[in-house]
Amino acid sequence: MKKIFNGLLIVALAVGFTSCKKYLDINENTNSSTESTPDLVLPQAIVNSAAVSQSYNSAYYFPGGFAANIYGVGGYGAGVTYAYTATNFTNLFSGVYNNATDYQYVIDNTAGNGSLIYSNAIAKIMKSFMFSKLVDQYNDVPYTEALKGSAVLTPKYDKAEDIYKDLVAQLTASIKAITDGQAVTGTNKPATVAASTDPMFKGDMNLWKKFANTLKLRLLIKMAGVPAQSAYATTEFAALSTSVGFLETDALVNPGYLKEANRQNPLYNSLAFGSDGVRAQAQAVPTIWILTFYNGTKISDQGRGYAMYRGFPSTAVNRLGEENLASTVVPPAGSTSWFTGTDANTPYIGVAKGPSQGQPILLAAESRFLQAEAFARGYLTGSAKTAFDEGIKASFKYIYQDQTGAAIAGWDYLSESAAYQTQENPNNPLVNYPATGLQAQIEAIITQKYIAMNVIHCDEAFNEFKRTGFPRIVEGSSDGRLTFASKQSQSTRPDKLIGRVLYPSQEYAYNPGNVPAGVTLFGSRIFWDLN
Repeated sequence: MKKIFNGLLIVALAVGFTSCKKYLDINENTNSSTESTPDLVLPQAIVNSAAVSQSYNSAYYFPGGFAANIYGVGGYGAGVTYAYTATNFTNLFSGVYNNATDYQYVIDNTAGNGSLIYSNAIAKIMKSFMFSKLVDQYNDVPYTEALKGSAVLTPKYDKAEDIYKDLVAQLTASIKAITDGQAVTGTNKPATVAASTDPMFKGDMNLWKKFANTLKLRLLIKMAGVPAQSAYATTEFAALSTSVGFLETDALVNPGYLKEANRQNPLYNSLAFGSDGVRAQAQAVPTIWILTFYNGTKISDQGRGYAMYRGFPSTAVNRLGEENLASTVVPPAGSTSWFTGTDANTPYIGVAKGPSQGQPILLAAESRFLQAEAFARGYLTGSAKTAFDEGIKASFKYIYQDQTGAAIAGWDYLSESAAYQTQENPNNPLVNYPATGLQAQIEAIITQKYIAMNVIHCDEAFNEFKRTGFPRIVEGSSDGRLTFASKQSQSTRPDKLIGRVLYPSQEYAYNPGNVPAGVTLFGSRIFWDLN
């Protein structure tokens, strides 16, 4: 096969979907706009958040351990060497600021308006969600002086810890604002958010509160492990509203995705087929590493394996950076490794379900595993084992649904998630919650979370690996079953992985006086990464 490279998979690493000029546009005065209104801006902002979230997910297919290069193709460059520069991942940075500009417009234009409390709260929640993703990849970023229009064209960089604290405060205030609004009766009652203008929760404000509370839980867990932030986290855990609860359903954005150009679900568009029926991933296959959690090497998971991977258990796999390959290490003819339906016109189950599926923002499985960790570490009171088991069930439930959210005959998530624990892996401590030993319990929780996020939230799965060291790898191993580090890695770290990504080149060009100095790919870390 001729050595070619079309960049289908690592386009997210090489180019951004917004330019430097567009990034600078976030500092224009959006408050002077006469062309839109908050009720029009908010829905499209949520849809854009779904697209940005998918760009974060796809950017970590390779570095997170989920996908690898194939036979007969070269030119992957930084995708396999990790020699990323300031021109890689730029869409992750600019995408959040472009998106946050819309939320800031809604916040500014609904502030103090009692009838628009809910819209104001949703915008604050989503802005917090997007900034949390940004901090988790870049650490210190512009925050307090960002989105100020022409008044501040070179915003300062705030400390990541301080941004996290303000995000927690914004989420707390938003939950309270919604709750207060729900208590108002009569003519002063806030305007409801119509289902047609809320592409995530269809106007259900209780779900918005649960989403905000779950995001708070994620932030606080990351902070609690940092000695300098543990006291703050302890105080916030004590004040966390357990009456609001946490997500028990998947947070999915769906504005009405269709099999049409520029209207498909972004995850399906990335992992399965374009609207023209041409397969999206012609130059990537799953890693040897990730299949060990399905094929019995570490864990046996026949159900989700068959649902997610075409040709399982004989799916073609590779170690990232390995180029001495057999000609069979290629995606299935006419399809991709991550689509299990009959053809491009036949939606099915798994991760890449169909062009009309909802875009995952935060899964119920992650919510359950976050609770399990909080209970295990004593941050909150509850049964870690119960939350852990429910997390596994929630993951099976999501994978077994079709693009409409309906179950398919022959794929019963309750019986198969039970069989996964009791029959396939009866004595496996990564599948059955250990009765004792905090480290073993955390390893089980994070490993199952990593599995649940496989090609759904690769960025957050990699975050959790860096934070906890789980799933466990063997540093420097030449065996692709024991590590997901690229064989061609240029990393100087013992694990041969990256510590973080670099600030984009446009920041060095347009805001050089504020960009933190001394940031490196392998030597720098996000504040919660203590491993």
